[in-house]
Amino acid sequence: MSKRTLFLIFALFLITFVLLLLAFYQPQAPKTTVTAIPQEPVAQTVLSFGNPSIATSSSFTTSNYSLPISISTGKNKVTAVQLELQYDPSILTNVKVASGSFFPNPEVLLNQIDTNTGRVSYAFDVGFTGKGITGKGIVANVTFSVKKNTLEKTAIVFLPKTLVTAEGTSKSALRLTVNGLFTVGVNPSTTSATAR
Repeated sequence: MSKRTLFLIFALFLITFVLLLLAFYQPQAPKTTVTAIPQEPVAQTVLSFGNPSIATSSSFTTSNYSLPISISTGKNKVTAVQLELQYDPSILTNVKVASGSFFPNPEVLLNQIDTNTGRVSYAFDVGFTGKGITGKGIVANVTFSVKKNTLEKTAIVFLPKTLVTAEGTSKSALRLTVNGLFTVGVNPSTTSATAR
């Protein structure tokens, strides 16, 4: 064989070897580490009847009470609140809900009370301003009477459909609710009913 033929065979062998190496070689991509930045929870708002809940009677002889619902928004800019409440209709009567002082000019969107089941649906928003509000305050007041003059333990509880809307989130900004557990009825030694 001529030198030229041997050189061509050697060149083809070398090219084949290089092509095989390239076919089987898989370079490693540089590893990048992703550092998770902890985010504050979106839902920071708390609705509560207080601890302990105090239902204030207007006098010694009547069984009319007022129970405020407090709000603490955290960093949420609250734009609306929907209260879904449950009470015992065999104990409480004439239940009404009204907006508190937290929203300066609230617009009531829903006000339904089912006296047979003891279900309250009350929704309101910031009104024409449309700007979210942060802070603490009284978001609503629940007023009611009792059917009997004897002391009885009862509760007004937040149902799971209770929600709070806030700027910057499409989910509910409600983190926690604290139910109102209290004793009602005329007691000559006190004008208020407190949680026990």
